[in-house]
Amino acid sequence: MSYTLRKRTDQDIQEFITWRYEGNYSFYDNPIQEEKVNGFLESGNREGFYSVIDREGRLAGNCEFFQVGDETEDIMGVGIQMKPALTGKGEGRRFFHSIIEEGRRKLGYDHLELAVVDFNVRAISVYERAGFVQKGEFQNNIRGQEYRFIIMEKDW
Repeated sequence: MSYTLRKRTDQDIQEFITWRYEGNYSFYDNPIQEEKVNGFLESGNREGFYSVIDREGRLAGNCEFFQVGDETEDIMGVGIQMKPALTGKGEGRRFFHSIIEEGRRKLGYDHLELAVVDFNVRAISVYERAGFVQKGEFQNNIRGQEYRFIIMEKDW
């Protein structure tokens, strides 16, 4: 299966904000995170924010490309989210590869970074197989609990 990026639609956004995941991955549930819901609702016309669709035009996920770092650094970051019904089915590598390669064509970056919570071993494995390496880590308090995030990067 291959995936492509398209401009987000209001219908896509309304679906994103309902997504819930199973087990530990419920950490990523969209409806319980007010800041995430508000971010989606405001993202429809923002540059670098996309819906991910499969060959048949069905919604498969979303991604966001954004600048990270301070004013002296030009570092592109990416955030991705796969539709809950598609996770754990062996599509992560193709999904992620499609996003980063189409993102490179659209945005022209030669360096990309991402952050992933340390318990998400499925995602970390996908990122490592795509050539990303650990750059650092940070702690973040989310909904009253501390989580460790790993920062990963790749150069082309």
